[in-house]
Amino acid sequence: MNLLLSQEEILKSQILQTAQDLYQRYGIKKVTMDDVAKAVGKTRSALYYYFKNRDELFEAVMISLVDEVKNELEEIIYKEKKLESRIQAFCIAKVKGFNKTRNFISAIEARMDSEERSKYSDIIWEIHQRMMQSETALLKRVIRESSENGEIAKPDSKNIDTLLFVLLSSIRGIRRESVSENYKDQWEEGAKMLAKMVVEKIKG
Repeated sequence: MNLLLSQEEILKSQILQTAQDLYQRYGIKKVTMDDVAKAVGKTRSALYYYFKNRDELFEAVMISLVDEVKNELEEIIYKEKKLESRIQAFCIAKVKGFNKTRNFISAIEARMDSEERSKYSDIIWEIHQRMMQSETALLKRVIRESSENGEIAKPDSKNIDTLLFVLLSSIRGIRRESVSENYKDQWEEGAKMLAKMVVEKIKG
């Protein structure tokens, strides 16, 4: 039974990766379920076992990207030992961005017409919210562990929620401005400064 589940998960992963590659190459509108099935080497009915339509498949691809970013962030964070170093690593990684995710989103948005932008805006917004929730949960875990090992006192949970919202929003602002000629040499120091201020606030 476990082998069967394993095979199913492998096939689902192949479908998602293949769909992602096709979307990036041709855009969402031009990629059909038949195209994905043919590229995977399966029948269309095999895809419908996992995804009931194109929209559900696209949403699943976006969710898999969110999970991938979360896993990469987790790996980056836990290479560090102290809270400030971990949050600093998180900030820098988020401002730099992840090439695979950035390239994918840029490619599909470039190929979207106004109808597609309207159609998929809700899905993209939901994915953004999922990313925020995922990153908030990860940072809360890092803070909780720092409290449990005695590095910091236990912080107030309500204040942490607000502080992490400010942190994530600030990172988006730094990332947006980092491409400007005026700020391209300042973003890394800005990210480090942001991490330091957040940790100081956490410690009270």
